[in-house]
Amino acid sequence: MRFFVLLALVAAAGCGRDPLRGTDPRIADASRPLVMLTFASIPPFSYRDETGAIVGSDVDLARKIAGRMGRELVVEGVSFTEILPRLKAGTADMGIAAIAITDARRRDVDFSEPYDESGGCFLYRKDGRKPRMSQISTCRIAVESDTVDDLYLCRHGCDPVRFKHVNEAIAALERGDVDAVFFDSRQLETKAQSSGGTLLTTAIETRYLYAVAVDKRRGDVLEAANAVIAEGDAK
Repeated sequence: MRFFVLLALVAAAGCGRDPLRGTDPRIADASRPLVMLTFASIPPFSYRDETGAIVGSDVDLARKIAGRMGRELVVEGVSFTEILPRLKAGTADMGIAAIAITDARRRDVDFSEPYDESGGCFLYRKDGRKPRMSQISTCRIAVESDTVDDLYLCRHGCDPVRFKHVNEAIAALERGDVDAVFFDSRQLETKAQSSGGTLLTTAIETRYLYAVAVDKRRGDVLEAANAVIAEGDAK
């Protein structure tokens, strides 16, 4: 009887435990650098400067997290769609690339507390049609595929023209192939400001929160990220 009681206690202790949260050799080995993934084509968050180095506010945040942990930092520029799968696979520690928090993404990674807030808006040609959310079913709206912006448009009855990268969507707008682009407001405003007045943006249509995406095994990284953000040192 005592044997079966002991088995029951052991089973109960293991219930609900996340198998990903076991001991990770990256935690024990302080000599290992932190690997941060980013999409280096989204100024002002993450982009390459004239020397080819990856810079931007998201990279600055990663350096503060690594500094708090006393670790070196390795920054890898990858496609946006690679970030979460690589974190889930354990080949990187964190991803910072203007990643909006969603319930679906929480299944694969942990998110820090939000460090920034932004929203989606339309970019359109001054000599073209100004888009309105109430009329998007009659417009050709370009979007970067598999983003929160893509999902938002679909939920509002739009069948958008999808591109792998927002820059491709903007190029299609400049050619007149689409009526507008829907994406992060700050990135589109940056593009509008550099267009010499040929491109304009609308007011923000929707808002979302950006956070650091962390490998579920790396509770130490999550803790450091939250500490940096709580201290107001995330920007």
